[in-house]
Amino acid sequence: MLSAALWLGPPVARGDASITAGVAWFVLLIAALWAGAAVFGLAVSAVAALGAWQAASVRSGIDRASRTRAPLAGAAAAGGDPRDRLPAAVLAGAVGFASIFDTRLAGAVLGAAVVASFIVVSTLGSGRPAGGAARPQHEAPPSVMVRLGLLVRCWMQVGVAAACAAAVARYSTGAALVLVGAAACYDAGAYVTAADRRPGLRGPLAGAVAAFAAVFALTSVSVPPFAPSDVIRYGVLAALTLPLGPALARPITIGEARAGARLPDAPATANPVSGDPADRGRRPALQRARSRLGAPWAVRRLDSLSITAPAWMWGLGLLVI
Repeated sequence: MLSAALWLGPPVARGDASITAGVAWFVLLIAALWAGAAVFGLAVSAVAALGAWQAASVRSGIDRASRTRAPLAGAAAAGGDPRDRLPAAVLAGAVGFASIFDTRLAGAVLGAAVVASFIVVSTLGSGRPAGGAARPQHEAPPSVMVRLGLLVRCWMQVGVAAACAAAVARYSTGAALVLVGAAACYDAGAYVTAADRRPGLRGPLAGAVAAFAAVFALTSVSVPPFAPSDVIRYGVLAALTLPLGPALARPITIGEARAGARLPDAPATANPVSGDPADRGRRPALQRARSRLGAPWAVRRLDSLSITAPAWMWGLGLLVI
């Protein structure tokens, strides 16, 4: 029970997420839906590509906020390779983009992306550890299958989330609206309830209740294609599946925090502080901004949808299992 609670509701610091970023993401998705299903699909596909790039960066021990620091020890042993970032981004974006046109096309591209991943890791070989340093003689290079699994892990979750969300929007703007609203309410409820508190199920439970309430509010006014009678089916579906997506993405989102914690600080002589007080005040702000850009925030924007969006497709009859 404790392990399940830690998996679904780990410690959340207020610096790990931002209500402002969540609201901005929700507004962006609503604006994209208003512009049309194709624009919505392009938006989520672009974020999926960026999320895959960030996930591969975390896996390879590269943090854009710490480019001048030493690479994460053990990153190469875990199979991470900075050269995986571009293939991961391309494959995630391709899966999401294909779904704008046809669901079966997206499925075919998904299968082709797995094959392409094998070709990429086979072509690149074991390479060198992150940072370009020579691999120690006692350190065995990661196997092709290990690198294949890591590469697929980086792009598949965000790519499938984008593809399924785009397919739902192509089927019905109202269905996508309810999906996005439920995910936004879950993220807000889980974050506000769990931030700076002991780990447990408090956050996921609060988020699930908020998601159910959002589905209830939107279906009660008969947002097409839903009717008030659909509240139980889709409300329970959202409440059960929304906590699973962030839990599956946690090796990336938590791994980024661990990587940053293990990276040694840069030498004091590397970036001498100017004597100008204004310059000294600007440096911490710039470092915080670069750290936020390097964090896998794009993964966090899509992780809640990664299980719920396919479940939404199943509920709408778009996905036959």
